[in-house]
Order: sequence, then structure tokens, then C-alpha cells
Amino acid sequence: MSDVSNARKYGFFGSIYFVEGALLTMFSSYMIIYLRKFNLSFTQIGVISAISLLPTILKIFIGAVSDKWSLFGRGHRKPYILLGLVLQGAGYAFVPFVSPVENYGLFVVLSFLVGLGMATYDTTTDGMAIDTTPEAERGNVQAFCVGGRALASVFFGVAFGLLAAKDLWKYAFWLISILSFAELGALGFVKERSREERPKFAWAAFKAMAKPAYIIFVLIGTFFPLALYSSYSMLSVFLKESFGVGMNTIALLSAIYGLGQVLGGLAGGPLLKRFGRRTSLYATAIVTAVTTLAVGLLPSGSLAWLVVPLFGIAFGYYSTTYFAVAMDFTDPRIAAFMFAVTMAFGNIGISGGSALSGVLVDRVGFRPMFVIYAGVNLLMVLLTFVVFRLRKDLATKPVA
Repeated sequence: MSDVSNARKYGFFGSIYFVEGALLTMFSSYMIIYLRKFNLSFTQIGVISAISLLPTILKIFIGAVSDKWSLFGRGHRKPYILLGLVLQGAGYAFVPFVSPVENYGLFVVLSFLVGLGMATYDTTTDGMAIDTTPEAERGNVQAFCVGGRALASVFFGVAFGLLAAKDLWKYAFWLISILSFAELGALGFVKERSREERPKFAWAAFKAMAKPAYIIFVLIGTFFPLALYSSYSMLSVFLKESFGVGMNTIALLSAIYGLGQVLGGLAGGPLLKRFGRRTSLYATAIVTAVTTLAVGLLPSGSLAWLVVPLFGIAFGYYSTTYFAVAMDFTDPRIAAFMFAVTMAFGNIGISGGSALSGVLVDRVGFRPMFVIYAGVNLLMVLLTFVVFRLRKDLATKPVA
């Protein structure tokens, strides 16, 4: 593939995850604040959040449908991506006109459709990445995916905050809508493999998911995000309550953390090529363990300016490395489905970690919690060793 073709493909994957990052920033950081403007109870908000997240579970079935059926005979990936972007764009175009008080049910439906749109293009984009990317380029593709999403969290974290401060929420929603429809133009940057070139769907491919190496790899993908996301979710409140760090400083640290993610994500691809899969996963586990331990041992809030960006780099590095190796574990005959299942276990880890973090802080405090999560990260070294003992072909196969 030519350098120009590679650049267009990387541009597509980076841009579509930039769009997804905008939506995730709105959902994770600002949607609760928006809904509280209408004096909704936290129970009502919880219902909206749960239904919005339901498609992240349904994405497993979306992947299976995409693998098996061409949509309207136009392809297994691009038509689904188009449909997902349109659902997301249309949903956020109408959200400002729907009162969550007067039309609660309709607002819930719109939230579900937006989430379904995101889950549809996210799942099928992953499938296309596996379909069209040679093994030697998978780290680079994931670097652009992780980098695009992280860069969006930095940019839109600030942009949405400024708009919200002036009560210009509708422009924040419309910005996501415009980005979603604009991304349709980027579909021309990639070419879906023809039916003849693409591995045919086969029920026998599901046997790959019962192999011990895959099961252990999924455990890595469950415990890694459990420790990483849980640590980060507690980082801001730890700095605030332990050192009295102000909200303005925390906002700046959050942006720097996002930039660290971008750097770690982009570096992950070249490092994966240079050192290989096994060494990269070892390094990921050790780097994240050391960084998480450093957070727990912080003697003062001022040192957060050093540790927080390192934590972001570790986060981005892990994401690129793990997602790239997950592509190698995925059977191309059920690419979207199997990759979606792998990612779904990561979501389970994040959900479980959120609850566990609260319990740990209440029982033992912030610092021991970070130490425990550093230990969980080190456990990944052992699991990685076992995985590559079982899959020696992946351990020895050249990445470059």
C-alpha cells in the first residue's frame, strides 16, 4: 500500500475516533451537569445513562450482524458506519429541542439512538480496521485511533466547558452533530474489501474464543482497564481532598493528562513495531504499575504536574498496545464480533472497578487503593507470560 493510501486510511481512523471522543467527552463529563439544569433526580439521570450505555452491550450483536450480512448489499462495514454516524448526528441535532422534563420518554429514546449510532460505527470501524490492515500496520492504526479519541477529550473538554459556562449547550450538541455528518465525507478515504477478498463468515470461527490463550488475553483486557480507569477516576478527587488542589488546576491537569494520552497512544505504534508484541505488553504493565504507584506515593500536590502527564502517557501506551494485539487475536471471519467481545470485557472491568474504587477508598483510603491497582497492573506481566507461552506464534512473529 502506498504512503498516500496509508495516510488516507490513518486519517480516516483517527478522525472517526476524534468524533467518537467528542461524544464520549460530552457523555462522561458534561451530560449529568446538563440534565441537572432541569432539576432531574439522580435516579432519572441514572436511567438515561443506563439506557444510553445499553448499546455498548448490544455492540456484540451489531458486530455479528455486520460480519454475516451486507447492509442493503452495499458492504459489511461502510454502510453500517454511515448509518451509525447519521443516527448520532441526527440525535444530537434534535436533543436541544427536547425537554428532559416535559418529554422525558422522548429524551430517553433519543439518548438510546445516539448511543446505538456510536456503538454501530465504533464496532464496524474496528471490523474494517482488522479487515484492511496488515499485521505490520496494526500498531500504527491503533495509535491513530487512540490518539484521535484522546485529542478530542482535550479539545472538547475545554470547548464544551466554555459553552456550558455561557449556557450555550445547544451549540455543544450541534457541534457533535456537525462533526458526525462531516465524517461521512471521510468514508471515501478507505476502501472496504470486496466480498471475494474478505474472509467468509463461518460458525467454526467461534471456536477461537474458547481457546485458553484468548480467555487469558481477555482477562488482561478486563483487569488492565479496571485498574487504569479506576485509578484515573479517583485521581482528581484525590488531589482535591488530599492536597487542596483547586478546580481550575484540576481542569488544566485533566487537559495535560489528555495530551499525555495522545503522546502515549501515538508512541505505542512505533514501539510495538520496534520491540514486538510480548515485550510491548510487558512494558505496558510495568510502566502503568510504576506510574500508578507514583500517584499513590505523591508527597505534594505540586508534583502532580509531573506524574499526571506520565499517567496519561501510560494510559495511551496501554490502549494502543492492547488494542493492536487484540486485532491479532481476532479471527477475521468474525472480526467485528470477536473484537467487540474483547472490548466488552474491558467495559465490564471499568464498571466493576468503579464500584470497587469507592469501596477501597472508604475502607483503606486513597493511597493504599493506588498501591493495590499498581499490583493489579504487575499481575498483567504474569498473565502476558502465560498468553505468549500458549501463542508462541504471536510472540515470535515479526511486527515490522
